[in-house]
Amino acid sequence: MREAVIVLGAGVVGLSLARELRHRDIEVDLLDSRCCGSGATRAATGVLKAPPHTSTPFFQLRQQGWEQWPVLAAELEQETGIEVGYHCCGGIDIRDATQRDPQRAVAALPQIGGEVRVLSATDLEQLLPTVQRRLIAGLFIEHEARVDPKALVAALRQSCLQSGVRIHEQLGPIEIVPVGTDEIDLVGRVPSHLGGSRQRRVVLAAGWESATALLDMPPAPLPLDPVRGEAIALDIPAPPHIVTFDAKQDSIQDEAGNRSRFSWIPAPDGKSWLGNSVGTEQPQRSPSAQPTELGLEQLLAAAQSLFGDSVRKRVIDHWAGIRPKSMRHGGPLLGSWPGRPQLWIATGHYRTGLLVGPTTARMVAEAMLDGVPIPQSFSIPD
Repeated sequence: MREAVIVLGAGVVGLSLARELRHRDIEVDLLDSRCCGSGATRAATGVLKAPPHTSTPFFQLRQQGWEQWPVLAAELEQETGIEVGYHCCGGIDIRDATQRDPQRAVAALPQIGGEVRVLSATDLEQLLPTVQRRLIAGLFIEHEARVDPKALVAALRQSCLQSGVRIHEQLGPIEIVPVGTDEIDLVGRVPSHLGGSRQRRVVLAAGWESATALLDMPPAPLPLDPVRGEAIALDIPAPPHIVTFDAKQDSIQDEAGNRSRFSWIPAPDGKSWLGNSVGTEQPQRSPSAQPTELGLEQLLAAAQSLFGDSVRKRVIDHWAGIRPKSMRHGGPLLGSWPGRPQLWIATGHYRTGLLVGPTTARMVAEAMLDGVPIPQSFSIPD
């Protein structure tokens, strides 16, 4: 063994990191305050989209994630026998701006790859017969896919266990504290055999909990905000493609237009998922991942705008999770902690964790073990 590493956080990012490090013959202990996949993954609806261009490091990262996903899905199934539900089903864009000017919408996707074509009202009526909204035009976008988040967590967890990763769950909060001028230590219900954690490198990949784990670590606070996301399952046959649409509501303050955007998604069980409502930022110390009445009403209003009032009786599930939103522009927070070379960070993926989480895991592993530089735009602010 070259060395031993502790990974804090067992969501998609942390599990991917543990798996990547173990494949490089590193001894790994994976610690989580609750259970695997209980953070941002709970908010996920499994949508994967190629970026519209690759002009920034973050969009390049998203492109790498998109290209690597078919390989990852095949590897996980071969390793564990678990299908993660990866399906490149394509997407239909019927957002308001797209319907007003579909050619302009096509021009906004210069490097997305795959087929992009304008859909007429007749095309949309044939593809989406259950939609009651009047549709003028839309786009078909080939490079959109979906994955089953629960199956993905199960496959990553099983892959880690089979390769020898030691997974420790239900530990409660663990904090990282400074020791001396450049070392760290872990405080909390840390497994007894990790008593010598000062000699190990630690990767913090605990989603929104990363901020609270570092409150006493200069130059904290980590620029990270916890944002609730909610979704519902509907007893409606799955659409053939992921459908992206706008549903403006008085209860949603949305100057940029992102919070009024929803997706109707083909669920792995043949029914439908609809998400995601984007809640307000949560208190750093005690954000709640519980579904809310407001979130449900926003999702129902969006669903009604597509299917009519009767859809309220067809809700079969409602769930929520907390996403870690990086508050500095440029993408997730990746790299070593300033002045503490023992500590590495991989968080702040917000709504792209499923798409780029496995790719960022590889980036962090290569940086830790081989010195491969991580783009400066992802670095931890001093």
